[in-house]
Amino acid sequence: MLLSRVVHQKPTSIFRASQSRIFRLPTAPSFTRNPLLQTFIMSIHMKGRCVCENLQYSLELDSLDDARTTLCHCNSCKRAFGTNYGLTTKVPLQGFKYETGTPKKFKQHNGVTREFCDNCGAYICEYGEEAADKFRYIMWGSFDEPEKVPPKGEFFCKNKPKWMPDIPGTFRKQEIKE
Repeated sequence: MLLSRVVHQKPTSIFRASQSRIFRLPTAPSFTRNPLLQTFIMSIHMKGRCVCENLQYSLELDSLDDARTTLCHCNSCKRAFGTNYGLTTKVPLQGFKYETGTPKKFKQHNGVTREFCDNCGAYICEYGEEAADKFRYIMWGSFDEPEKVPPKGEFFCKNKPKWMPDIPGTFRKQEIKE
């Protein structure tokens, strides 16, 4: 579908396509041209960094639906994060890239690789062997604007402390695959 004109209004932008359809989209994200389809695709840009800012990354998503933030209560995440859960956002690998710095990598005995800053030690992302060429699990706290990707669920709830409340409106799984 070709877009014939763009009309900017507050607080949204209105796009009129051929056939007089109207699409309302937020004004915050930028737009990129897809030469193969000859359409405009809305993309979401996010940035993040480690504590000392030696590692900085960018993330481009077609939509916020491409990101899935979850809490993980597995013993590996508890140990790595030093708390009662890990909080990561799963994103497609092709949209993630380091803008500055090169991460140090550590591969655990369970096959999970964690990338972190060799100066301040902050984790940036992790991935398992099966996901290495498809996804990155970004440490939620490393995003500049983490509230854009709120939690959608929890994994390994069988290991979740009884005192920890459930997050309303999210899924809960006892294992990673149920």
